[in-house]
Order: sequence, then structure tokens, then C-alpha cells
Amino acid sequence: MRQKNKCKLVWTSIDFVERCSHLSCDEFVDKYASVGKPVIITDVMQDWKAMKKWDLDFFKSHYGSIEHVVKNDKNEDRAFMTIADYIDYMSVENSDECLYLANWVVSYYPELLEDYKEPIYFSNWFQRLPRKLLQKYEYDNPEIFIGHKGTSVGLHKDPSSCAAWLGLISGRKKIIFFTPEQKDVLYEGKVDAFNPNLEKFPLYAKAKPVEVILEPGEIIYIPPNWWHQVKNLENSIGMGNLFVNESNSELVFQSFIEKGDIKAYLLPLILEFPLVSRFMLFIGIL
Repeated sequence: MRQKNKCKLVWTSIDFVERCSHLSCDEFVDKYASVGKPVIITDVMQDWKAMKKWDLDFFKSHYGSIEHVVKNDKNEDRAFMTIADYIDYMSVENSDECLYLANWVVSYYPELLEDYKEPIYFSNWFQRLPRKLLQKYEYDNPEIFIGHKGTSVGLHKDPSSCAAWLGLISGRKKIIFFTPEQKDVLYEGKVDAFNPNLEKFPLYAKAKPVEVILEPGEIIYIPPNWWHQVKNLENSIGMGNLFVNESNSELVFQSFIEKGDIKAYLLPLILEFPLVSRFMLFIGIL
């Protein structure tokens, strides 16, 4: 593993997102990861304990007293709410608040890590690093998303050219995708792709969105730098993860370096030699 010369992002335009099962790792890399193409994998989550265990009652009874940030979709306001209070709020059918409990980091509750299996397609070099380091730089994954019907994660692309996967435990989600080259008509994600204001964002009329519905038990792969917006069609529980591996490492290294942080030049080294990262963290370099 080493940093290579400046690389070019590769993606494949699509008219729809394919669904696949019985996919080998080589097939995933050849057909999707290496060409920058989203895909839904339908047969990965069936043996997860979370599929039978994780429901609203489970989280309320076991983690109800924990406070977490919730986001208001309408005005981006953030506040703390206990898990129990948020789940009670989810029982309100027509709420005007549109509160979403997202990005709840699983590793703070290690027992939850036993309820899922990292999909074989998404090996994650970040997991070689100390948990404390990942938490410090907010790359500690996976994360849980518990969402009220109608709430949305705004239009965005994932940070630092990371790839991502999103698995759905319950409920249904609609996802709108845009290929990376459409960034100029997306206004840096200020557009609501589910209800675009063309008077305010006229260039969005040129966008070519691709919509897909994610069903329970399905995982969707999101390639680096694809713009996407996710909406909960029903009360839902999902789980997602950012990752870096051989399929996108050059892009990730390049992204960190472009941010101008001297620590970015250390990333290839510490991913290849994780013990070095522990020493650097200990002496305060990282």
C-alpha cells in the first residue's frame, strides 16, 4: 500500500440501480467498485442478528436513557434527545418537526457490533487503526440511523472520496443518485432533490437523477463522490459505513492531501503500519 500519482475518478452513468445476489468479491470489484457504479446486494444481511433483534422496542428498552443529537430537516437545527424520547416521537404520525436521529456510532456500544457482519465486499482499512484515532477524526464507523417517516438526509457526497454502504434493517428508504460530474448543477447540495426549487436553483433542471427504493434486508453500495439524498418512506432503522480499501485508496489519499493537512501525508504509512499510528497517537503527532 503506498500513495501513487494523482489519480482520476472513474464512474459509470446509469439509468437504474441494479439488484444482485450471489455476488462474488471479484464480480463486485469488476462490475461495480472498479467502474464506480452503485449496486444493491440483496442476500448479505439475512444472517445478521440485527435483522431479528433491532427494532424500536429493543433500542428503547436497552438504550433509552442515552442522549444523542437529532437534526431537524426543515431548518438544520440540532438538539439532544434521549433514544426513548425519540422513539416515542416516532409514534406521532404527522409531526411538524421532522427530527432525524442519525450517525449514532455503534462502537461506543461494542455489544451491538456482534449483531452484524461486515460485508465481505467492503473491506475497510480504517479498521486497522486505533479506535481512539478514528473517533478523534470522526471516521469511526459503522453508524446507526433511526428515522421518522418523511425525514431525509440532505443531498451530499461522502467525505474524502470514501466509498460507503447502507444496510436497511426495517422500513423503506428512497435514494436519489447523481453521478459525480453533475456537481455544478447541484449547488453544493443545497437543493432538495425530493422537492427542488427551480426558481432558486435553476441549473438543477439539467440534473439527471436516478431513484431507487431500498427494502429491508438490502445493502446499497455508494461509490466515491456520488451525490445522493436519502428519505425515509416509513419509520426505519438502518446501518451505514464509510470505507477505504484498494478500490478507492488513491482517491482518499489525494483528497486528504488536497485539504492541506500535513497529517494527510502520513495516512498511507499508518494504514500500512498500524503500530506506527499507535505510537504517533501516544506522542501527540496524530
